[in-house]
Amino acid sequence: MKSLIVFFFVILFSQNSFAQQEALVWSDEFNGIGVPDPAKWSYDLGSGGWGNNEIQNYTNSYQNARQENGFLIIDALKSGNSWTSARLLTNNKLEIKYGRVVFRAKLPVGSGTWPALWMLGENFATKGWPACGEIDVMEHVGKDPGWVQCALHTPSSYGGSMVNFKKKFVSTANSEFHTYQMNWTYEKIEFSIDSVLYYTYKPTVRNLSTWPFDLPFFLIMNIAMGGNMGSDPQYETGGLKNGVDPALTSARMMIDYVRVYQYPIGIDDSDGEDINRNFEKSLFFPNPTCGKIIIKATSVLPGKGTIYNLLGAEVFHFQINNSSKDIDISVLPKGIYFLSVKSDGETKTQKLILK
Repeated sequence: MKSLIVFFFVILFSQNSFAQQEALVWSDEFNGIGVPDPAKWSYDLGSGGWGNNEIQNYTNSYQNARQENGFLIIDALKSGNSWTSARLLTNNKLEIKYGRVVFRAKLPVGSGTWPALWMLGENFATKGWPACGEIDVMEHVGKDPGWVQCALHTPSSYGGSMVNFKKKFVSTANSEFHTYQMNWTYEKIEFSIDSVLYYTYKPTVRNLSTWPFDLPFFLIMNIAMGGNMGSDPQYETGGLKNGVDPALTSARMMIDYVRVYQYPIGIDDSDGEDINRNFEKSLFFPNPTCGKIIIKATSVLPGKGTIYNLLGAEVFHFQINNSSKDIDISVLPKGIYFLSVKSDGETKTQKLILK
């Protein structure tokens, strides 16, 4: 009788968790005075092009980044023939995996400017780019005023070979505030402007090359000048990507707020570690799932799979015959299960959450 009580408690708990609404888990409203909150933001510093032939020098100067009248001000400033700017990030202060990120911002004016509100995988230092993944919530280049872009950089699509992006024209991007939003789930990443969806990334083939998005990411805000994307060819000299309107002496991005929302995590994995944190060791993804999973079968080919409920009863069977196998389990009730894969006499089991 006791085991049945525990069983029903777990089921009720899991259903309650799935019914919960997303919550605001982190924000900066920039209501302070002076430098950005050091508990939330740090700086990238220096010049050297930043991998994109950019011409600005990033500083932590009050003149380049400060809170003022309820806004964060990022100013790119010209001094002689040089530019200074700021690049703020939450690395080692805030890293998130899945959730909804909203920036409310007004973008700078001027050909040669390249502001961005974006995210980078926390394993950047060890895996490098693009293996770590990059999520560009908003990019804008001043030589194409009003055309705002979202993009995803992965090993299969990055830099000049990038195909996972979309542009949207926002006529008042430089004169009014707009919200730039990214909604990241286990299965897809959606981009919206002023709550209007305009691009969804949901790759048909999901692996480390197309989906490096099962690990935490940190936030970045900056104004770059010139560079591979921002440089205006009509102003370039000496074969460099330094094309900035010579009449331009400053460029300002104003951020009203940054907000991060997530659904509460109702259930942890049995060993206390995140189910998807180590992609290489996972038998399948996504987890939790809304009804479809992809078996990572490279180490269990061919094989046989079985799904058990919490009472240990077999509720679903499947065969693994391809390098990866799509399995539709939407016929099962929502709840907690265990997925077991048997191949060459070896059995591996992992918790599965269907929500």
